[in-house]
Amino acid sequence: MTTSYFKLILREIGHSKARFLSIMLIIFLGVAFYTGIRATGPDMLQAATDYYAHQRLATNSVQSTAGLTKQDLAILHQHRQQVTYQAVKSIDINQLNNNRVVRVAEIPATQRLNRLTVVSGHLPHQANEIVLDQQARTLQPKLKLGDTYRIATTTKLNQQFHRRTFKIVGFVNSPRYIETTDRGVTTVGKGTLDYFALVKPGTLKQTVASRIDVGFKNLSGVTPYTAKYRRLNQENTTRLKTWFTPQAAKRQAQLQRQARAKLAPRIAQVNQLSQQFPAGAAPVKTARQQIAHAQAQITAIPRPTYLYTGRAANPGYSEYHENTQRVVALSTVFPLFFIAIAALICLTTMTRMVTELRIQMGTLKALGYTNTAIGSEFMWYGGLASLLGTLLGVGFGVNFFPRFIAQAYGSMYNLPAINVQYLWADILIALVIALICTMGSAFVVLRVDLHSLPATLMLPKAPKAGQTLLLERWHGLWKRLNFTHKVTLRNLFRYKQRLLMTVLGIAGCMAMMITGFGLKDSIGDISTKQFNQLWHYDAIVVRNGSQTTAQRHALHHNSLYRQDLVLKQSQVTVQKAGMANQTATLGVPQHPQQLTKFVVLRDRQTQRAQHLTTNGAIIDEKLAKLADVKVGDTLPLPVKLGNQTAVNVKVAAISENYVGHFVYLAPAYYRQVFNHRPTYNGNLVQFTKHGQRAENTFANNLLKHKGILNVTLLSTEKKTNFQMLDSMNLVVLIFVVAAGALALVVLYNLTNINVAERIRELSTIKVLGFYDGEVTMYIFRENLILTLLGIFFGCFLGNWLHRYILTTAETNTLMFSPGIHPVSYVYAALLTLAFSLLVMGIMHLKLKHINMLDALQSVD
Repeated sequence: MTTSYFKLILREIGHSKARFLSIMLIIFLGVAFYTGIRATGPDMLQAATDYYAHQRLATNSVQSTAGLTKQDLAILHQHRQQVTYQAVKSIDINQLNNNRVVRVAEIPATQRLNRLTVVSGHLPHQANEIVLDQQARTLQPKLKLGDTYRIATTTKLNQQFHRRTFKIVGFVNSPRYIETTDRGVTTVGKGTLDYFALVKPGTLKQTVASRIDVGFKNLSGVTPYTAKYRRLNQENTTRLKTWFTPQAAKRQAQLQRQARAKLAPRIAQVNQLSQQFPAGAAPVKTARQQIAHAQAQITAIPRPTYLYTGRAANPGYSEYHENTQRVVALSTVFPLFFIAIAALICLTTMTRMVTELRIQMGTLKALGYTNTAIGSEFMWYGGLASLLGTLLGVGFGVNFFPRFIAQAYGSMYNLPAINVQYLWADILIALVIALICTMGSAFVVLRVDLHSLPATLMLPKAPKAGQTLLLERWHGLWKRLNFTHKVTLRNLFRYKQRLLMTVLGIAGCMAMMITGFGLKDSIGDISTKQFNQLWHYDAIVVRNGSQTTAQRHALHHNSLYRQDLVLKQSQVTVQKAGMANQTATLGVPQHPQQLTKFVVLRDRQTQRAQHLTTNGAIIDEKLAKLADVKVGDTLPLPVKLGNQTAVNVKVAAISENYVGHFVYLAPAYYRQVFNHRPTYNGNLVQFTKHGQRAENTFANNLLKHKGILNVTLLSTEKKTNFQMLDSMNLVVLIFVVAAGALALVVLYNLTNINVAERIRELSTIKVLGFYDGEVTMYIFRENLILTLLGIFFGCFLGNWLHRYILTTAETNTLMFSPGIHPVSYVYAALLTLAFSLLVMGIMHLKLKHINMLDALQSVD
């Protein structure tokens, strides 16, 4: 390339700055969105991987129905070359003084695994010190460093502690609970944990460990969630089972020996008693019967069951990966819209550039320049715009979008900030696509003109011939149109490429804005539909058994009480191949016909009411999707919490629901499936009035009565569960802003091209006496019609895109409302029209300063 030719390219860029910048901006937006969104999922996964490694998150855990002893630890000690391990003692309690279910655990003397992150304060140094889960601050804002924390639960559980009053010295996060709110299930209280508390070793009286955390060394350095990790973890779980299988019989024998040792003094007393009374005396006979019964019980001590769990059992672990995969899924859709629109606009822009430079191309060809040399100007022009747009797009997108989206998810997880990483494969793909959009478009346009003769190229391209419109055959309408309207319609269909590009470009941008607003609707509707339309109760009361007269009296004579529904309520873990374990609420109302007063069961699409029968269970729609079951199929449920044995319940109906999972059964069907009567341990309660202070007083007064384990207020649940939904509005904002920016660039670029193509035409009508406003309207009418067409088709495209996004963006315990509010279509349309008006405002200033003489001078 000669210096003169290089100057020619630079001069062309200088003469067409608006066109060059518009191409660069289109590429910038497409590349920024593509590389930024594509990098978000891997960045989030890398943040989790680094966190797990730094905190030494255990790869497996072992539990036993009879607790874990030093002999169990000795088994792992024999394989210390393969594993790192630590024993943990814990007890789950229902705090009667603050209505929270808490897991109190002893901090191992040496944290080999599951190392804590201190958010504030420090770990306990003295026996009277305690640290709390950071989640405790959210649930009980009054808790502060230095405050006194008192354990106040049932008399039986209170006796399991050497001390029950502590000083709060810190708040921590545990890698076992990366989700901010979910702390797993328990057999205590309402069935779910609220937070954990950690104390010094020696605080609990229990002599056996509750859990052994295990870290397999062969997984060190292996990326979590990968196929390799799953394969190795499966092999490691098999090893654990092999190691501990012999322990079950040994532990059974140990428990029997301990029981016999405790019974031995009593047997000696009975032997002494038999020497004091005749052989057939009633006291001796009774005592020997008791001894025989005790010995039979010792013989019947079952072999304990060992339970093996991996990281997937940790609340939030699997869901975090699923969320990152949803982001990855989104990254294959939205960037495609940007890239497709960018390609269309670049094709139109390069077509216009080739048309403008026909005379220059003919001159260069007449001077002896080859087709390659002539075409290289356009290649360099488009390639430079693509390269600059790509560099700026990568720099902005990779540094902005991952941080922005991770921040939106940050309120849901206890993970550190992400570290930005450049995915060079995606960056290279983005650069190639950008070059194809510009250089490829230039090549497509040039392949005809470069084979034309110089004399042909040095003449202006003949105007496109007009055609008779179908609308003209509607004589009644056509005669009523004035001249400018007829010209507008003819011009629209005369330049079909511009019509197609503009409509497609605006439709794509409109679709993304509708998707953004639609996501906001879907998120916002969850609260309204779930808490106002489907749930018609204000509190859940959980007891330790069937309702007593005193408990009923305490509930019914409370000032807030209106009515209640007695039911069995418990948490069950639904396990099925191909699905992460799902926690669902099992509900069995004592009087099924009254359930509709408290819970609306209906089909989401038909709104048809559903009722409990003896034909099966009613489950929520999201659980049915995850488990891939439909009406008539069966769903496995555990017989009891923590037991692997499951029973199959038939799905009689699938009901509308948006938060959590539920399985409702009629009492008769429950007896049929589980072979025993349900214990009605709960109440759904409706209040006469509302107010946070009055509701807290209701809960506190009720908890003072014996047997009341927990009172869950729906107002608190609503506030806690939907904190994360507020943060998702940030993601929605990305869609709306990015789509709006793209719509603005598209409209400006296409309008600018339209004006440039018809500068002689516009100058002519200006010479003929048209005012500036009339000249602008001459163009604006066409733009307005094309914009309206784009809005119309964009509504359908946006509706489809919104449905696709919902299927990929939902979490396992959340289902978005699928509808889009009509006003959202209006907002998207008004924004698009506003951008169109803004562009025409800019064009109006440009048209006012048209040099008519230069535009109309002959090029011959």
